[in-house]
Amino acid sequence: MSRPLRWVVVVVGSAVVFFVCFGLARADPFGWLPQEDSDAVAVAAGFAGAMTAALGLAGGWWAGTAPTGPAATPLPERPVRQKATASGTSQISQAAGARPAGPVEQEATARDDSRIRQSGGDDRSGP
Repeated sequence: MSRPLRWVVVVVGSAVVFFVCFGLARADPFGWLPQEDSDAVAVAAGFAGAMTAALGLAGGWWAGTAPTGPAATPLPERPVRQKATASGTSQISQAAGARPAGPVEQEATARDDSRIRQSGGDDRSGP
């Protein structure tokens, strides 16, 4: 349920709770309200207001939380493999990339002044 719809439920529910509690208190089934009509209305309104405040507190917490939805599908892993030979002053570079990398493998051979560089995964340099 979306957050705005949750707030609509809380507001409508609060109004319903107020009028139901006010009506029940005005009915005075136990004879606890004062005999004076204006005092009885004030006590009934106070009772209904307290019940509405309790519902509003719990409903506000519920409506303010982030709605839960289906979990995002993780990106699939992708393997990165390289087999290379370098000689002279050449360079071999390997990077796993921005997406989640799966197994990162490199089999490289360097001779003379060449260099091998790998980002992520194991470095398996040959002789």
